[in-house]
Amino acid sequence: MLEIDRDPLFNEAKENLDRLGIEAILFDLDDTLIYTSEIFILYMQEYASAVAEKIGMEAGEVMEALRSINDEEFKRMGVNPKRWEVVVEKLAKRFGHGEKEVLEGLEVLMKIYSIEPRMRRGVGGMLKVFRESRIKMVLVTHANVEWTNFKLDRSGLWEYFETVIIVDENGHKKSEDWKRGMDAVGVRPENCLVVGDSLGGDIRPGDELGARTVWLPSPWSVYRQGEVPERTVVIDEIFDLLTALGRLG
Repeated sequence: MLEIDRDPLFNEAKENLDRLGIEAILFDLDDTLIYTSEIFILYMQEYASAVAEKIGMEAGEVMEALRSINDEEFKRMGVNPKRWEVVVEKLAKRFGHGEKEVLEGLEVLMKIYSIEPRMRRGVGGMLKVFRESRIKMVLVTHANVEWTNFKLDRSGLWEYFETVIIVDENGHKKSEDWKRGMDAVGVRPENCLVVGDSLGGDIRPGDELGARTVWLPSPWSVYRQGEVPERTVVIDEIFDLLTALGRLG
């Protein structure tokens, strides 16, 4: 505690947390604390290149169709990994040829769930600051349970959170999911801060509950759709969160 207590950034963060009356911070996981989208994009591109070569199409054309159908199925099926089975079936129908090659490429897309994501820069130090500030921390993530456990085991993030809420992979994150996290640590919404990359799944639900919100815009367009709440503070990198506390009112 002594070393971090001497850090001006720690003292500034502690003062802002006290000023705001924040007792708990609730985080999203994917593309907030860890890089997830880059893994999806890597294997989506690998799939598109392999399929395109086999069926005589441009990789960019296959990738564009893959993205489009995946976005549609996300809205219908959530983040269930089985979504990809439907995606490749619809892709084969859209192209009208090369069905065998399009469907067989599914195994490439499923590699997504076997890769250890990178931690975003500054996450470890930031979480230590909040822990030393006696802030309760909760994780509210929308993903497959097995995959979530894999990511938390590999990243070592379990130790920072008093509660981990895993939202049903077949649905979508809503305000009641964030409220469950708040209730689990016994903190009222007005004394909470919600941090995430999705406007519809993280930021607007948190704002509706009366919590303060900080938005780290997602690489996925589907998570950037809609209005940004007036009180929300926007950051470019998660390590900016400590200084962003000073902009919260």
